[in-house]
Amino acid sequence: MFSIEELNRYSTTVRRKFAEKLASMPAEAVERDREASFHSMKNIMLHMIDNEDWMVNYVVEGRSGEYKRRSWGEYSGMDMVIGHLNEVEAKTARFMKGVDAGKLSSTVTFRTSKGNDISMTVEECLFQSFTEQLYHMGELIALMWQDEIEPPAMQWFYNSPRSG
Repeated sequence: MFSIEELNRYSTTVRRKFAEKLASMPAEAVERDREASFHSMKNIMLHMIDNEDWMVNYVVEGRSGEYKRRSWGEYSGMDMVIGHLNEVEAKTARFMKGVDAGKLSSTVTFRTSKGNDISMTVEECLFQSFTEQLYHMGELIALMWQDEIEPPAMQWFYNSPRSG
């Protein structure tokens, strides 16, 4: 059985590879409006990072309404995106280090951007953040393929937190 900690480590590893891949690409390719979910590949990556930040550092702490996203237009390049990623990953790592079964099974309620009130366990919130990233990694893969760019390997067998 997978633990939420393993799924988080896997997700973090793969997201980092995608962020580094985007950083190696020309800025025009990364920032061009592709009419995708969040327009550019840079913004899709920022959405994945911000989603984790909101979910882990605000929703599970009962402070979801306090979250303020920085405008994505303020990020002048992938170096700033990776700096943001570093900050969020550090906060998430601190949270994951101290999480226990009692915290994971506790319930939180939050309001979505569409005004829906949702109640989930902390473990479900973490799983939601993980699956959200998977959806958008698939989107990034498709966008990279459109430009004949090979995306990073995201398969579990290449990124398993159990092997190493």
